[in-house]
Amino acid sequence: MTLPEWFAGSSEEAGFLRLVLDHVSDCLVAVDTAGTIVLINEPYCRLLGGEADDFLGRHITDVVGPQTKLHFVARGIGTHVGYPLEVRGHKLVTKQVPVHRDGKIIGAVGLALFSDYDALKKTYSRISKAELAIPQRPRAWQSKFSLNDIIGTGELMDSYRDAIKVAAAYDLPVMICGETGAGKELAAHALHALSDRRSGPFVWVNCASIPSELIEAELFGYEGGAFTGARSQGKPGKFELATGGVLFLDEIGDMPLALQGSLLRVLQMNEMVRVGGTNPVSIDLSIVCATNKALLDLVKVGRFREDLYHRLNVLPINVPPLRHRNDIPHLAECLLARIAGRLSKPTPNLTDHDRNLLIGYAWPGNVRELENALTRMIITGTLAISAQEVSSTPAEPDATPPLKDRIRSQTDAEIRSALKQTRGNRSRAAELLGISRAHLYRLLKEPGAK
Repeated sequence: MTLPEWFAGSSEEAGFLRLVLDHVSDCLVAVDTAGTIVLINEPYCRLLGGEADDFLGRHITDVVGPQTKLHFVARGIGTHVGYPLEVRGHKLVTKQVPVHRDGKIIGAVGLALFSDYDALKKTYSRISKAELAIPQRPRAWQSKFSLNDIIGTGELMDSYRDAIKVAAAYDLPVMICGETGAGKELAAHALHALSDRRSGPFVWVNCASIPSELIEAELFGYEGGAFTGARSQGKPGKFELATGGVLFLDEIGDMPLALQGSLLRVLQMNEMVRVGGTNPVSIDLSIVCATNKALLDLVKVGRFREDLYHRLNVLPINVPPLRHRNDIPHLAECLLARIAGRLSKPTPNLTDHDRNLLIGYAWPGNVRELENALTRMIITGTLAISAQEVSSTPAEPDATPPLKDRIRSQTDAEIRSALKQTRGNRSRAAELLGISRAHLYRLLKEPGAK
């Protein structure tokens, strides 16, 4: 076995190290930053059915297979502990970590923590029930939806799901863009459930729903006595809670400008400081953001940092608005069955007239508005979309001003109806509409709102 230049030393030291690595019972392999194998021990060679010279100098994916992440780790993209890997029919539980020298990544090492599942089972059987009780406790923060929950057919939806799969394969920042009600949070949940961080927490925070004076403490946590009303023992923030998993920052465009610089530092340095604290805290997480705003427009007017925008917008995902989809009747049927089951009601059938209404309406509130309309249909027996709110043909992507006026009118009508049903209670009205209270307040403040 040839040792790479990482293990510089005397010939006697190198010989001893080769002997040690070959006597390690578990498989070990190392690659350089290009993913080329520079070190492999005897147990791994036996599993692969060859000699070290058969594998040295070859790319790791050519030898182990495309499922390995070691070549990504060697470029500084993630660390994988407890990663399942099947090699030549053998199931391994591996640890894949980068190798640093002088603060720079020069490669990565993959080590089989368990050479087969039988070894894992034997180790598991030796652990007492009391010791196993802690990791078995339910996690407070976890994703609740998967890719299977994203309903839809056709090329547009297939491309959308493919974009989520691609983003989930990399430990890089993701920007989810889409209109209100289109399903951005659903995409974030599905992404976490697909990623290598799925065993870690999925922590979410809505940047628009927290008062600007509290959002820093909410994200970064605080030390005891940091401000009036603070807990004496302090409190961890969302960044600390998300360590090992994913932090979902919804409505990132509403993050206060003063806080954006702190977020940029977290992304650059992988560390943060609690409010009122003095010592940095190291964190290991992935960032997923969502916005219904045109962030570049906010950059132009000075409301969003350009450097933060480029740092976050590494892997963009665009959630298709409902009016661009050609599978609305199919989606409606699936949602009807789901909602009816939740309400313990029979599932109504869509008539041809209902289908025409669904296709012709512009759906400014997207899937969330569709769910509300179908819920009312299950309860009342009628799909309540009046003819004056529906265009004769499906709405085009580039809507004309009259369509915008219809959308505004429909929104006002929905708000008035909800407020009437709840006798002016805005919190309950927002819940009935399927939107946040903050979103309802913004709609009421918009010019022309009635």
